[in-house]
Amino acid sequence: MNFEDFLRCPICGCNFSRFENSLKCEKGHSFDIASSGYINLLKPGKMNNAKAGDSKEMIKARSNFFLSGAYSNIRNKLCDIIGQYKNDVIIDAGCGEGYYTEGVADKFGVSSVIGFDMSKFGCEHGAKSARRMDKSNVLYSVSSIFEMPVDDGCADIDINLFAPVANEDFLRVLATQGRLIVVSAGTKHLDGLKKILYSDVYDNEEKFPSYDGFELAGVENLKYDATISGYDTIYNLFTMTPYYHRTSLEDKEKLKNVNELNTTIEVNFAIYKKL
Repeated sequence: MNFEDFLRCPICGCNFSRFENSLKCEKGHSFDIASSGYINLLKPGKMNNAKAGDSKEMIKARSNFFLSGAYSNIRNKLCDIIGQYKNDVIIDAGCGEGYYTEGVADKFGVSSVIGFDMSKFGCEHGAKSARRMDKSNVLYSVSSIFEMPVDDGCADIDINLFAPVANEDFLRVLATQGRLIVVSAGTKHLDGLKKILYSDVYDNEEKFPSYDGFELAGVENLKYDATISGYDTIYNLFTMTPYYHRTSLEDKEKLKNVNELNTTIEVNFAIYKKL
């Protein structure tokens, strides 16, 4: 399947046709494919593209952390779950730099995998990596996950890792019996990091909310101990977490001399079935 078969114009919703390095819809709206391979389909007027999503520095920090392999078990578990269901078309809603998107595309080479994210730097990073690895079954597109420019009912799987849940649009893009996989922090996730930063450490609150049009079909838990070495890698992990924006400068200083972090990694995979 070609990606233009289910991508739709963010302005008018019409079909796309491919013309060399651009997509053009039936009403003449045209979108260039960047030299790196991603395409910007963020709806005009929604947000200044240059300021949308994660910055170049944040994307670099995330990608450098993932090189440590500390989260590879999460990616492997995600692929194991996806493999249980029909997965011809997979959407990664809020794909960031594409670590999980690329893992899924590698595991399911005959599937069409598309990553949507507001960050053009994240989509560019993912597209460059996909090109280096010669993965033609994955596409990255700048877009809000609340208005994804794809056909109704086109996707078999929608994955949502540590990102807002766009209930209405997820329901729209998934086929009947399609699966939404929401990945969130477990109770002990990154407890070792929190113990360094804060004097009072509380367990994370686990929530598996109801979403209109979906039923919760199951929850799978992944929990393991990890040792993360090197100040830069530890700090890159910290910048990926919500704690980075909530922590005082004084508490951030506590990480300065930390070169080894022993922590629990715990995440939950909530699997929702579209009704």
